[in-house]
Amino acid sequence: MAAGHHGEDLKGNTLRVYTYLFKVRKSGIREAQRSLGFKSASLAQYHLDKLVELGLAQKDELGNYVLAKEVKIEALEQFLKIGTYIIPRFVLYSMMLTILFTYFLLFARLEISRTSIWAYIFAVVGLVITWYETIRAWRRTP
Repeated sequence: MAAGHHGEDLKGNTLRVYTYLFKVRKSGIREAQRSLGFKSASLAQYHLDKLVELGLAQKDELGNYVLAKEVKIEALEQFLKIGTYIIPRFVLYSMMLTILFTYFLLFARLEISRTSIWAYIFAVVGLVITWYETIRAWRRTP
């Protein structure tokens, strides 16, 4: 679900700079360069200026770049912004399922039967898959 023409223009380093500005809300050129690991300040400035051209950032009176507009970008749809952190949605699902399964193991009357053993196996396999996907998503956090 890209946001109009913004979605097509936000890719590669421009997307990285937008994501960085989305997190911090305001940044100078050198701060962006250091945070994103760019070799030159001019590369950071180029991408920050591109965000200004797209109407997604503005320059303040001190020359800092400020996030002007949040747009929905396909690359960020699977993430939640909490403060200055961007975390994968999978974290919430994995935590919820782990808590429910732990509660079940601790407080439910555990009857060992052929059916219950299969239920435990399915639950554990589901948790392993969910946590695997969570870790993969976390590593791809922009």
